[in-house]
Parts: sequence; structure tokens; C-alpha cells
Amino acid sequence: MAKKKIKEETKEKGEQLELIDVHPENAKEIVKAAKLYKKYLAERQAVQVEEVAQKRKVLELVRAANMQPGEGGKIKFDLDGYTICITPRDELVQVKEKDTEPDE
Repeated sequence: MAKKKIKEETKEKGEQLELIDVHPENAKEIVKAAKLYKKYLAERQAVQVEEVAQKRKVLELVRAANMQPGEGGKIKFDLDGYTICITPRDELVQVKEKDTEPDE
């Protein structure tokens, strides 16, 4: 009798009844992957603060060097195996490491 009374009360309120808790067969793997994802997300966000600080430092050092911009106002140069390109519109900083010759 108590079950019927609860069901009738929830129907009257327009609430959904409790659903049976069903999990996929690989639920443990999903949870494991989700936990790792959250861990790496937190690490990336923590490192992002330092990334922004280093971007500012690169911009300041390039400005202090009084590098002359090329076409479109870009400053692009190679230095010690790195290509550094600064685009003025949004102060985009790109640093690429040159590919090394593959071992044969």
C-alpha cells in the first residue's frame, strides 16, 4: 500500500519516478578514463598560467630587441633551431622547433 501511495503522490506533483540504476558493461573503464581526463584538465589549466607569463616575456624581449616587422607587420625570425613569429593583430606568438633529420 505504501508504494502505491508514493507513486500516486509523485504523479500528482508531475515528478518523474525513480529510474532503475543501469550501467554499461564498461562502466569501470569509463570512470577511469573520466578521472584521468579531469586530472589532465586540471594540470593543463594550472600550467596555462605559466604559459601566458612566458608569452608576455617573449613579447617583451622581442620588443626590447627592436626587431623590424616584415610583411603585414609580422615579426618572424629563426634562432637556435626555433622559428619565432609574432603577429601584431592579436599578438599571436608562435614558436616552432625545426624538424631534425630522421635516423636511417
